[in-house]
Amino acid sequence: MAQINATPTSRPVLLVLALALVVLLCYGMRVAFEKPGTALKAEMLASAGAGTSFTLEDGARIPGTGNILVEDELVAVQRVTAEGSPVNSGILLLNNQHTFKVVERGAAGTKVTNHAAGASVKEPGTLFFPENFASFGDEVDELFYLILWITGIAFILTEGFFLFCVFSFWAKPGMRAHHLHGHHTLELVWTLVPAIILVALALLQAGMWKSMKMEIPLADSPDVFEVQVAAQQFQWNFRVAGSDGKFATPDDVPSVGELHVPVGKKVRVVQRSIDVIHCFFLPNYRVKQDVVPGLAVPVWFDTSRAGRFPIMCAELCGLGHTKMGGTLVVHETADFKTWLEKESTLWTSENDGQDRPDWSGASSKIWWWWDQHDVGVHYQGEKTNR
Repeated sequence: MAQINATPTSRPVLLVLALALVVLLCYGMRVAFEKPGTALKAEMLASAGAGTSFTLEDGARIPGTGNILVEDELVAVQRVTAEGSPVNSGILLLNNQHTFKVVERGAAGTKVTNHAAGASVKEPGTLFFPENFASFGDEVDELFYLILWITGIAFILTEGFFLFCVFSFWAKPGMRAHHLHGHHTLELVWTLVPAIILVALALLQAGMWKSMKMEIPLADSPDVFEVQVAAQQFQWNFRVAGSDGKFATPDDVPSVGELHVPVGKKVRVVQRSIDVIHCFFLPNYRVKQDVVPGLAVPVWFDTSRAGRFPIMCAELCGLGHTKMGGTLVVHETADFKTWLEKESTLWTSENDGQDRPDWSGASSKIWWWWDQHDVGVHYQGEKTNR
């Protein structure tokens, strides 16, 4: 087998070819991670409102809950069985990949129209992120892409140099390898340069981190809506204060898997775990916060649009981790007021005469545990128990 021996004049050509190969590899990866699309299998009429089922050509490409773009219309959907039951995972997912239920038409002010069979369907968002609905979301995305550019350029340069060395210094008959015992200048450079970049990134994102993690809105502010989250294997338990605006009273509204909040508010979320470490993750709001047993961990986000958005657990919490999903339901102000009054009245009648609030509910023991075991929250000089 003939050996390829690079001459000094061919080495620049090899370097260019190596860099081109790495760039081509990066482009191929970008194409591979492009948000996939599909199409409607049958027409979707403008009159097909909430609760209507429809099918896609390849529903496996679309998440089970959230928003999709049918041509230019934003539609909130949920994957369901043929009978209309929600589908999350397991064998149901394998057997019902293409059927969805309309939750809301014309979300975010888009126009509701007729869509013919074969109309394009795709998940909105960027290459790496879903739609952004957070006030600090643009800063998070920009920081991510800045780091991606830095690491991408470093990857191209290092892999290009590696390939250049492989071909340029191919073994030749009669030539022995030359061993180096270190180069202090080079070692100093490749230590200092990453250190300077990391310090610069830390300083750049300090303000964003402060607004996201440290400046938690106060619970008694008029523009703040507080909710409580109890994480357990393998479900999210939510509680909002009823019509009296106070927690641990008979009109509290508990729910499992669905968190209801009004639009136009700063939502303050106080989280606790009753078993292991979980992670409260709202992709559309760029919120990700570990929920640690023994701590009450606050996090916040602001709601700018009504709609339904996925809630995930981003921490491996056991065998049922993949099933630990939920839905954030953001209501218009009037709709939320109606919903809260109805649910508050319902739970007041359920709890009337009981030993403790929510005694008759499925998550009664959880909220009894929460109210009986206070944990301090100390942010912005706040000293309260949750």
